[in-house]
Amino acid sequence: MDGPNPPSVKSSRKLSWILSSVFLCALIMGPGPGLYLINEYAASGGTILRVPALYFWAVFWFAVEAAVIIAAYKLIWKGESE
Repeated sequence: MDGPNPPSVKSSRKLSWILSSVFLCALIMGPGPGLYLINEYAASGGTILRVPALYFWAVFWFAVEAAVIIAAYKLIWKGESE
């Protein structure tokens, strides 16, 4: 007994699609057209948690991308390397 059973191919494929979709959304929302959602607020000097709004926006979406990569490593890619 080497540990928990790896996820089935079907659930792994579904999780891959979900993580890919979230990552793609984060790529679009972070530096791209998503900035237009917060640009007016940031231009007026708005802050979020005492951080300039545009900076917070970019860091938040970067954190989402990093979380997706970590989740993919732990849940999908880990089984392939062993």
